Amino acid sequence: MIKHYLSPFLKSSRVPSLVALTSTVLLAGEQPPVMEEPFVPEPTGFAFGDLFTPTADLRLRYEFGDQDPLDESHAATLRARVGAKLNEWNGFTGLVGLESTIAADNENYRAASVDGPADHTIIADPESVEMNRLWLGYTFADTTIKLGRQRIIHDNARFIGNVGWRQNEQTYDAINVTTKLFPDTTISYSYINRVNRIFGSQSKAAAGQNDFESNSHLLNVGYTGIPNTKVVGYAYLLDLENKAGNAQSNNTFGLSLSGTYPLSDSFKMKVLAEYAHQTDSGDSPLDFQADYYHVFVGGIVDKFDFGVGFESLGTDNGAAFRTPLATLHAFNGFADKFIGTPPGGLQDLYVSAGVKLPKGFALKAAYHHFFADDDGFGAEDYGDEIDLVLIKKINDNATFIAKAAYYDADELATDTTRFSAELNFKF
Repeated sequence: MIKHYLSPFLKSSRVPSLVALTSTVLLAGEQPPVMEEPFVPEPTGFAFGDLFTPTADLRLRYEFGDQDPLDESHAATLRARVGAKLNEWNGFTGLVGLESTIAADNENYRAASVDGPADHTIIADPESVEMNRLWLGYTFADTTIKLGRQRIIHDNARFIGNVGWRQNEQTYDAINVTTKLFPDTTISYSYINRVNRIFGSQSKAAAGQNDFESNSHLLNVGYTGIPNTKVVGYAYLLDLENKAGNAQSNNTFGLSLSGTYPLSDSFKMKVLAEYAHQTDSGDSPLDFQADYYHVFVGGIVDKFDFGVGFESLGTDNGAAFRTPLATLHAFNGFADKFIGTPPGGLQDLYVSAGVKLPKGFALKAAYHHFFADDDGFGAEDYGDEIDLVLIKKINDNATFIAKAAYYDADELATDTTRFSAELNFKF
């Protein structure tokens, strides 16, 4: 009966139809269905940390230099690198970073050819602000392609490095392809368009210290399939030019073997053997061929390490073996007397030792005896040097380093003393 009276409404209106449905359900003794609202997720905003990771690298340093007959230099500098790293996203990565170096008093030291009084000892940390790195990378099939301003370091940085000791880092405008497609093998190729040197961005820098315009190729192949051993072959074809010309252009082909071998439960032997051959290249005005040798044998016993080494940079009629893109401070003494190889070449016979001290300190010492490869260019016995380094890792973000070096000149250059103390912070 009720359905009969409601039937006109069922045909004419949607609202009465709901009434009819409810009435029917009630007549059947059931509760009406609950009308739930559809779920709508709350909007989420973009979070910087989802795609980028902020980076910071700070170094506060005091450095002293005293080179006869120049006046002493005192450099108190702060270097800051800040930027952001692109986290891995569909195979892409990247980095953008700025670098700035400021000095407490840039008239109290000679910052290479850039700033400071000319009669003071050189400490090559000019004030500067520049783009340190800006690159984009893509990874696929164990291969990474990286394009832009980047850091390139091969092996121990003897030939290709970032000059990490100085406040203003050396970087490269380049494309790099690195692959690990083959077992136990890493192949790296780079084409370099420009070398951004440690003082080259400053317009006041001397001609020889400007940035390099480059048409250079780097090939480095490393193999680790032999237990405890790494074998590296390399070809560095450098075509470099700045306001001083093209004399640093060269082709270098080399091979190295290094390893650490446990000989007992308490003793490990360390070895390095390396040979390279170099010729002039590109538009170099020089015509030369020179050889490079480096051998080292050492050991590790408990908290102690020690070793003896010999490094030789040859010469050809006064045109010596050259490494214009190296981290030179790491070789041939911390007094930096051999940033450029003398015309007679360079032989470096050295011994080194280190010990791990209480409270997380580490002490290292080295003695160098320098002499000529060819004594026909004015000097035979160059001089001797003693180096000391004290390191303390404070935590994962902070490290303290103190260095001292004394070069005792014989027939080349003059007596030089250097000391530095620094705090490094990385986040």
